[in-house]
Amino acid sequence: AAKYLATREYQKALAKLEGLVVARLFELHKAGLSGTGYKLRMHINKSLKTRCKAIQTALRKYNEAALQLGRPQLEWRDISTYGSLAEFELLQEGREDIRRQPWAESTNRQAALHSLKIERAKEERTRLNVKIARLVDWMAADERAHNDAVSSLRGSNSPLAVEVEESLARRVRQNTIHRARIRRIYQLTHYTG
Repeated sequence: AAKYLATREYQKALAKLEGLVVARLFELHKAGLSGTGYKLRMHINKSLKTRCKAIQTALRKYNEAALQLGRPQLEWRDISTYGSLAEFELLQEGREDIRRQPWAESTNRQAALHSLKIERAKEERTRLNVKIARLVDWMAADERAHNDAVSSLRGSNSPLAVEVEESLARRVRQNTIHRARIRRIYQLTHYTG
């Protein structure tokens, strides 16, 4: 358990140090860009000074954790001379090489992705089966409500009855198209209703 905790502390210190050094490299790159304004350059220089202190603190914590595990320690002069990301290969052996993990292989990732897509498609099929049933029920209820409204308006000799009848006729035509499509869906092998 003690070795696990020491390894965990080492990995956390390594991750922190890597993050700070990479951020510093990006800021150095930004400071060197032509066309960078004076205020931005001054801001970057100020953040670099702050970042240098943070890197030194992270380096100290890293070296303490590395010492407990017998890993090589780093010096400030090594880190402070990094000028590009290409030079930054901080302790490749610091963590397990994930490139050798089964999930890192492209074919395994693609198989997992296809498997997840199939699962989502099954869920979507179930959801659509429910929605189709709800749509059929809604169309029938809507037509009944329109018919009841037309009957009520005709009984009261309202001039609005003609408008509602026309609305009902449009709705029935639309629903007829939907019902034809739904009948084709009913014939699909995976439709369970």
